[in-house]
Amino acid sequence: MSLTSISLLLFAVASAVSTQLIFKHWVSDMGAFSISFAGVFAMIWKILQNPLMLAALFLYGLGFLSWVYLLSRNSLSLVYPVVLSLNIILIFMFSRLLFHETVSMLQMVGIAVIIAGIYLVFTA
Repeated sequence: MSLTSISLLLFAVASAVSTQLIFKHWVSDMGAFSISFAGVFAMIWKILQNPLMLAALFLYGLGFLSWVYLLSRNSLSLVYPVVLSLNIILIFMFSRLLFHETVSMLQMVGIAVIIAGIYLVFTA
């Protein structure tokens, strides 16, 4: 994998993780939305009025573009497991640090297995 691909992979991961954390922060402040026609439009309207959410959506789009670039030049069987695994690990860590979500020992073991899996995918 080239240095450009590694850089874009890391950007795709950083953009996905940061936008998910922003989305979680935003919905934590907003509360639950109604799953109805009116509720969906109310949520869209609130998103359009929030500069942080608009910036997060823009960043999400940039991450998508880097993902498409990665797929055009690398094997899906290589980049997908690595990106997904890194997303899971980072969301797990930041959810604990920023939102004080509880973490079980079994979840920590699962993260260790994912880290081992990333190592195996990259060294294969």
